[in-house]
Amino acid sequence: MIARAKSSVFWPGITTNIHQLRARCANCNRNAPSQPSAPPYPPVLPEYPFQCIAADYFHYKGQTYLIAVDRYSNWPIIERAKDGSKGLVDCLRKLFATYGISDELSSDGGPEFTATLTRNFLKSWGVHHRISSVAYPHSNCRAELGVKQAKRIISSSTGHNGDLATDQLQRAILQYHNNPNPETGISPAECIFGRPVKDFIPILPGKYQPHPTWRDTLANREKALRCRHHKAAERWTEHTRKLTPLKVGDHVYVQNQTGNHPLKWDTTGQVTEVRQFDQYLVRVDGSGRITLRNHKFLRKFVPVRPLIRHRIISEDLRFLPNATITPDIQKLNTTILPAISRSTTDHPQCNVIPTPTIDTDLPPADINIPGCTNEATPSIPAIPQNQPKLPLALRRLMDFNRKGLKDN
Repeated sequence: MIARAKSSVFWPGITTNIHQLRARCANCNRNAPSQPSAPPYPPVLPEYPFQCIAADYFHYKGQTYLIAVDRYSNWPIIERAKDGSKGLVDCLRKLFATYGISDELSSDGGPEFTATLTRNFLKSWGVHHRISSVAYPHSNCRAELGVKQAKRIISSSTGHNGDLATDQLQRAILQYHNNPNPETGISPAECIFGRPVKDFIPILPGKYQPHPTWRDTLANREKALRCRHHKAAERWTEHTRKLTPLKVGDHVYVQNQTGNHPLKWDTTGQVTEVRQFDQYLVRVDGSGRITLRNHKFLRKFVPVRPLIRHRIISEDLRFLPNATITPDIQKLNTTILPAISRSTTDHPQCNVIPTPTIDTDLPPADINIPGCTNEATPSIPAIPQNQPKLPLALRRLMDFNRKGLKDN
């Protein structure tokens, strides 16, 4: 757009003017293309089994299951989902009692994971809960891969009504525990126990003996994964761009990820909190709800509507001849009215009713305001019917408009 304009016309500041025009275009902002992904962050590798686990819910053939995966060994745990957050807490309690308490649990923001019962349980057991962004499953990639593998395992292996207590399913899980990783050559069972677990496939004698040392296993694992992590970093870095960080108070467009208009920038909000890994808490305009979003789905903009300046009583009084401002009126201008102005500034979406102006042709003898001296007349005649209505702030200050009487 800038190149096309420069090829036809030119004036000083043409680039800045075009950028400002584009920023004010509502239709352009709504149909703007998606932002590129940010460069990947280096993963925090666990140092021992079940130090960090990832969990997620998935549906298969009309049934709901819970999958928990150890990030160190890829050891999966599949449970039938039941009783909502209470069932999740029971499963995590059994997992921690069997394999040890984890340092971190990674999950999405599902209702079972964000329930008060689950948060209190994790807090009492000293487990840090890391929640992925809305509509950004890549931030919980380990759990998503576990869901894909779990669906392959339970395929045609569950019993009636999705029951997991079948010999066929347990045999499939045993085979997965002893299946070596194609890149590291180490199975999940060897990562945890230092040896294979006995299954239905015969192996050579002595294979069930534990590994000579766990240090060799860790060194071999790191050596095998080094090349894979390097290739993965190159693949995820391709076609990415570092986005400008947002700060608290910035106004942003929120890109739709679901609904009837996906990938459209229909929603606006304001950043309320900045978190790690390009995550931001945004208060959505209108509903006021708080949502957790990745920076990829947020685009900063500057509101084009100017803030409405509020008039104060002292400004209205200068239209009245022979009126002086007393300390009481000055105190009202410097305390109450600035607070009202600040509250409206903090919420620009609120509709502000402008204060009507005062007709300067009104005789000064018609008004007697407490706190103001007017030596033009000693009495207060009635307001003529043909004169416009005064502002409510002034009418409330009149002696004849005492409490209990209706406004004219």
